[in-house]
Amino acid sequence: MSIPPFAVIITAAGSSTRFSASVNETVKKEYLSIDGHTVLYRATRPFFNVPGLSAIVVTCPEGSEDETIVALEDLADVASIPFLIVPGGVTRKESVKAAMERLKELAVPFDYIAIHDGARPFVDESLIIRTLAAATVTGGAVPALRVTDAVKKMGKDGLIAENVDRSPLVTVQTPQIFRKAEIFDAYDRYMSFDADDDAAVFISAGYSCTVTRGNIENRKITYITDIPDAEKQAEAYIKARAEGRKSAAASKRMRELLQQGDRYDESGNRE
Repeated sequence: MSIPPFAVIITAAGSSTRFSASVNETVKKEYLSIDGHTVLYRATRPFFNVPGLSAIVVTCPEGSEDETIVALEDLADVASIPFLIVPGGVTRKESVKAAMERLKELAVPFDYIAIHDGARPFVDESLIIRTLAAATVTGGAVPALRVTDAVKKMGKDGLIAENVDRSPLVTVQTPQIFRKAEIFDAYDRYMSFDADDDAAVFISAGYSCTVTRGNIENRKITYITDIPDAEKQAEAYIKARAEGRKSAAASKRMRELLQQGDRYDESGNRE
């Protein structure tokens, strides 16, 4: 079977609040590194190895476009397809919607959209292809793992209220892949719907979504302990970010002074 053309949305507009709980400032987990490459790079790079890739949109926090481009390393430079950085919204759904609106503007053909968490750096090509193949059958597909632990339902008093049958239960991963026209329609009609993931929006619109075999290695970075040396990396990142902002502010001030018509030295003093 030939692989149909598809676009990818990488979601990286979250606040990383849980991840940054042990450091003084918020640090985007997607910008830190694992074995020499950033989490965001690792989450994005495998899609380039799948035939049929037509476009990539990466969401980021408002005002963090430059940091996001740096975290993507050389991917934006080597891409021969549209590669867009889009400011996200307050919620994940708003960010995905913003990315979809940009995809609608592109003149490149694609039939499916893969939506992947930028904090899942261990995705591989086989999982992407397997999920895409399943989506061509039903219109939507998500990778999932069966629940292996015992599941209990708690009451408001904190006591176990019910033993839950785990046999039909799964935990879902990303990428979640959907037929383009149907996921566009679902997001147009169900933006106000309270959903945990894109599959919930898709199903709420009346579309069918199947489950394909996930990968236990395809875990999501959530806490600072999920990345080796993360606290040390975070400290270095915060320092470098502060220095970069200071330099940018100084450059802006110098441009403003020069526009006034007077001459100033490098310290901003009038000559």
